[in-house]
Amino acid sequence: MYESALTSSFHAFKVMMKYYFAPLEGITGYLYRQAHHAYYPGVDRYYTPFLVPKEKKQLSTKERNDILPEHNAGITVIPQVMTNDAEQFLKIAHVLWQEYGYQEVNLNLGCPSKTVVSKKRGSGFLTIPDRLEGFFDEVCGKLALDGIKLSVKTRIGKEDPKEFAMLLRIFGKFPLSELIVHPRVQADFYNNTPNLEAFSWAYQVQKNVKWELCYNGDVFGCESFAPLCEQFPELGAVMMGRGMLANPRLAEELKKQREYSGDKRKAEKTAVFKRFMNAKEEQEERKRRYEMYRLLLEGYQSVMSGEKHVLFKMKELWMYMCLDFTEPKRYWKQMKKAQKLADFEAAVNALCKEQHLCESSICGKVT
Repeated sequence: MYESALTSSFHAFKVMMKYYFAPLEGITGYLYRQAHHAYYPGVDRYYTPFLVPKEKKQLSTKERNDILPEHNAGITVIPQVMTNDAEQFLKIAHVLWQEYGYQEVNLNLGCPSKTVVSKKRGSGFLTIPDRLEGFFDEVCGKLALDGIKLSVKTRIGKEDPKEFAMLLRIFGKFPLSELIVHPRVQADFYNNTPNLEAFSWAYQVQKNVKWELCYNGDVFGCESFAPLCEQFPELGAVMMGRGMLANPRLAEELKKQREYSGDKRKAEKTAVFKRFMNAKEEQEERKRRYEMYRLLLEGYQSVMSGEKHVLFKMKELWMYMCLDFTEPKRYWKQMKKAQKLADFEAAVNALCKEQHLCESSICGKVT
């Protein structure tokens, strides 16, 4: 019954879907984007980890490296900025446009970190709606004069989902290019389940505004994506973060599922959509992930001095990538304990050779 429901929900989803890669601080910088795009080129947009404007120097050396066009060749990248100061936002937006050629900037209203929220940035900016509206009032017109698009990634409030109704009234007043909604409040962090009722308010409002709508939150596979297809058949974009880190080919799988469910001949043969058609395909996918990891490892080794820093980056990444394997705990423990890259490499190599990828969505958490 579940498989047929999954298929029918994708049948109802007629619009062209776009797939975005959400930013994760410390992980999805330009080296990761390069490696991911080299092996999994199906993502429509990558968003940078947030840039924070400074009083004197708009961008740090690290931030400049991340947004340099030559570091993002062949990839559609949208810089994300986090600030509550309209003047600072306008300055950095114009730097991004004039010096680097970026014609769209994304405002971060979603970060739930307590240190960020205490400064009224990220989702903390949502707690001062009058100032938020004033920010848009000052920024939108000036950006439009230069043809710079403004998109927004937001949560639905700080503590109560009902806050989102007021926030939607604010967003609806301005010519945003896109509203990316993560339907959790700040207090949820990444706990509880996304509030699809609150997201439905944005889905309804979208019919009367100029901006496009994108969903973000807990899309880990076809199983978690199918309910969105059924409930929001005209949704045009989905953003994935943790799910894509764990399963780098997630966008590819969602596209494949849509094609499969749209083919009546295939649907008549079987209602079950499989991630891998046979053992060889699953084995080749493990090889592809290992090769992507090796490319990223070489990238970090080329820009970082010493094994310690590279090892830290690899551990950050594999905390997520382990999740898509059937029995990863023993290997993950070896990775965490590793003090040398050679030991870490041995654990990754063993995992990719000895364990299989999950048959459905991500298997679970490793500790």
